[in-house]
Amino acid sequence: MQIFIANKQNLSKSQIDGLSLGSQTVSGALVLDDDEKVIRYPSNWLSTLLDLQEISYKSAETYGRNTIYFLKFLIERPEYVGLAPDEILLRVNRSVLEDWIIRQQDSGLLDRSTIRNRESSVRSLYDFLSDNERQDSVLEKSPFPKKYISAQPHKKQVVSASLIDLLALMYECRYERDRLLLQFMYDAGVRISEVERITFGDVQKAIRFTNSAFVNSEKVDVPVRPGYAPVLIRGAKGRGGSVKERFAVVTTATLKRIASYHSTPLYKRYQQKYRNRHTFPAFLNTEGNPYNEDSLAKMIERRSDKALKKGRISKTIHAHLFRHASAYLTLEDPDLGEDFLDRLVNVQKTLGHSSITTTERYTSIPHDIYNSIADSELGALRTKIDKMEKVVEQTKLRIKPGDRK
Repeated sequence: MQIFIANKQNLSKSQIDGLSLGSQTVSGALVLDDDEKVIRYPSNWLSTLLDLQEISYKSAETYGRNTIYFLKFLIERPEYVGLAPDEILLRVNRSVLEDWIIRQQDSGLLDRSTIRNRESSVRSLYDFLSDNERQDSVLEKSPFPKKYISAQPHKKQVVSASLIDLLALMYECRYERDRLLLQFMYDAGVRISEVERITFGDVQKAIRFTNSAFVNSEKVDVPVRPGYAPVLIRGAKGRGGSVKERFAVVTTATLKRIASYHSTPLYKRYQQKYRNRHTFPAFLNTEGNPYNEDSLAKMIERRSDKALKKGRISKTIHAHLFRHASAYLTLEDPDLGEDFLDRLVNVQKTLGHSSITTTERYTSIPHDIYNSIADSELGALRTKIDKMEKVVEQTKLRIKPGDRK
């Protein structure tokens, strides 16, 4: 079984083997059985949700995969031998659903969160099939009970990267451009997928903000004090492929470090290729191209592996740990909120959480780990400004006029 998700894709470039199509642009989803025949109900369900922008294309892939896992379980059952997948889906009852959940739990291969995620996906499919308001329903009611069948997932402790972890990875970077990128990610709390959408113009606007005594015309919904500036973040793509914008509060120490890099002949040489220099990417790789999500993840992974082998860090560091660390930096910074609750709301806004419940995960961190963010090796640093200035002082590399990388 396979799933294909198309977001304004040209049908002539279809990945479906043996399918010859004209040149048309389409969006939607197809779920295919082992004979490459379309499974109608899951395909209609996902395509409708995408069309109504109720889920993102990335979520559609997850929903589709989870549905395929469910279908594979169903076709192995003796009572469904000889039936087509669509017909099988209409014959499922609560007993079958319970067997499916128990099978996953007993396998010992899946944690509670994964099983709950799969149940949520299949629940959504049956809600669609039994929804009279959305369409002519094919089921009178969903076979799922009101409460979830799967066990409540365990709450996982949020793990972050300390400042010492950040420094360790930066010391493994030979070039200033990579060091300042890691510092920006740690300071701003951006998702790895958001980095490539940050531009030279975004940094320039933030720098101008720090040099002015007023807030510019753009609506900034987070408090900004001296020593900080708002940077526009074009968020991860959400429903319907839309990009959600927000502002991250970044220290001037980090912004000035980036601006210093942007003023070098090395950066300007690549920037000249763009007609509009303000839309030129803020962060570049060795070849002068913007980092994409995969290449940036691999860069961080390589630095982490080296630091781990040298004993400079005690755990593998990946990009999302920087995002968690940024949340803790804000929570303990008296400059970024009158009290803890005020700072928690600011974390929600700067990280782009749609619900404060997501942000509240950061309140459960043990105090010894929480306080270690201000690592003793760096002294008693209270604010994010203090910490980022110290990072610049200890890690900044000079870019010489003749440097090619």
